[in-house]
Amino acid sequence: MKTKPSSAFAALQADLATLQSLDARNQAHYSTATAATVLTKAQMCLLTEAVFFAAFRSYEQFLRNVFLLYCCGIQPSKRRLVRSFLQPRSLSHAEDLVKSAMPFLDWSSPDVLLERSESYLRDGFPLKTPLTANMELLRDLKKLRNHIAHMSGESLQEYKKVLKAHFGTVPLRIPRPGEYLLLPSRRINSMYYLQEYLAGIERVAGWMT
Repeated sequence: MKTKPSSAFAALQADLATLQSLDARNQAHYSTATAATVLTKAQMCLLTEAVFFAAFRSYEQFLRNVFLLYCCGIQPSKRRLVRSFLQPRSLSHAEDLVKSAMPFLDWSSPDVLLERSESYLRDGFPLKTPLTANMELLRDLKKLRNHIAHMSGESLQEYKKVLKAHFGTVPLRIPRPGEYLLLPSRRINSMYYLQEYLAGIERVAGWMT
């Protein structure tokens, strides 16, 4: 675990850069490769899901790292000071205090993280504003992550909400998450959804540090 928020952000940026390069190579083998090396659509979708899942996992690790640093009173690069309601002895002690009787801490839900930041950091700073300003994006990321991980009936119902936002209605044939991630973004014309989401993760994380 990193000892500074800026170091945690730098580690996340490095992970995202690696995954973006991997995606670019996958795209090259999918769209312009020779017949001997070309990826099928099914292979491309699976690889795209893997890239997204790895990015989300790195983002969760970043959130855990910076939240615990702020609970220990470590300051971000911004001038306004973080005020923690805890007085932990270490990062692990801070995690134990926040966890209390819970079996584990969920870092995937922006709603849970928002509530947690308001409970343990004065005014929720510096996490509350980035979370509230990007709540729709972050909720979509969680829905996609859950459906890639579980492919359950419950996760499907949440994933359909993401599809409805893109198509205007739930399509008769439900695309795999990897197929959806390769669709052109409705918000950023020059990107497909995977690119938009990776850029969004980096933007939100940068705002938090």
